[in-house]
Amino acid sequence: MSRNNMTYNFNGNVVTGSAVSTFVDNNLAWEKKKTYNVGIDLALFRNRLEFTAEWYKNISEDLLYAVPVPEQAGVSNTTVTMNAASMNNSGFEFSATYRNRDHDFKYEISGNLSTLRNRVTSLGFGTNSYISGAYITKVGEEIGQFYGWVYEGIARTQEDLANHATQEGAGLGRIRWRDLDGNGIINEKDQQWIYNPTPDFSYGLNIYLEYKNFDLTMFWQGVQGVDVISDLKKETDLWSGLNIGFLNKGKRVLDAWSPTNPNSTIPALSRSDTNNEKRVSTYFVENGSFLKLRNIQLGYNVPKNFAQKMKMERLRFYLSAQNVFTIKSKEFTGVDPENANYGYPIPMNITFGINVGF
Repeated sequence: MSRNNMTYNFNGNVVTGSAVSTFVDNNLAWEKKKTYNVGIDLALFRNRLEFTAEWYKNISEDLLYAVPVPEQAGVSNTTVTMNAASMNNSGFEFSATYRNRDHDFKYEISGNLSTLRNRVTSLGFGTNSYISGAYITKVGEEIGQFYGWVYEGIARTQEDLANHATQEGAGLGRIRWRDLDGNGIINEKDQQWIYNPTPDFSYGLNIYLEYKNFDLTMFWQGVQGVDVISDLKKETDLWSGLNIGFLNKGKRVLDAWSPTNPNSTIPALSRSDTNNEKRVSTYFVENGSFLKLRNIQLGYNVPKNFAQKMKMERLRFYLSAQNVFTIKSKEFTGVDPENANYGYPIPMNITFGINVGF
């Protein structure tokens, strides 16, 4: 515990005092971890097919966690770091490889798939949840989730407004928020978990093909069933999204709601955000699943006898490209789900090279 010395003026008399500024736990220690796993390895058909599967569970205890200090201690909005939290990580990992050769044609294909499930099991001292801004950490739930409002569509008609809960900033063309507790008023209580950054599974695929002196390699990588928060939509969908009215906007605002475009799902253009449409909500949560061709390379090995005539042991030409293209969900409105909050994709790189061995 540390204190700050301060002076106070009481009825013209200067008095020196002190107040608690920070709390320190002098018993901090390393976290504890227990790991359990069960796996199987198989090799079949003279090792042409290899397969591995593993289930794992990691139990982490005494994690460092900023525990809120009760206001009864004489302070407010203060935390003390302690070995208080615990959580579990569990999942499956699979991988398989098949290789074969048929005369001049040789190939090898390998793939992997993994899952991860996370659960907070304790926050210590009877605490069940902790909220920091849009983040909420709660016992029994996954870490890193967002807490926010649920988008229920655009108020297209006066009837939509009349049949909806009382909402500050409501109006034609404005977003309606779902009245989760059914009390007829949209307020702080109408929030729930809206975003989970953990994918259902991640996967990869490696392909190697060889025919005579030519070879081709490819690496594919993807994630499936993952949420992303697209803050970029504040720029592409909301005129007042970044509080800079004259900043360039995305072309999606051209399809914003208006009396002549009443079926749009994009809010009406407005210089002021009286409806607080920048709030954390499902309007900005999108499907971030993707499959990417990370790398592809085509190579040619010059015949050895020809290379030796040129005083070389090995001569190889190759052409490769990275980040070639992305397959993404139709629900995703941005450019690249791997970089949801940026308005540009990962650049593609193309390389031509020569390998020489003497």
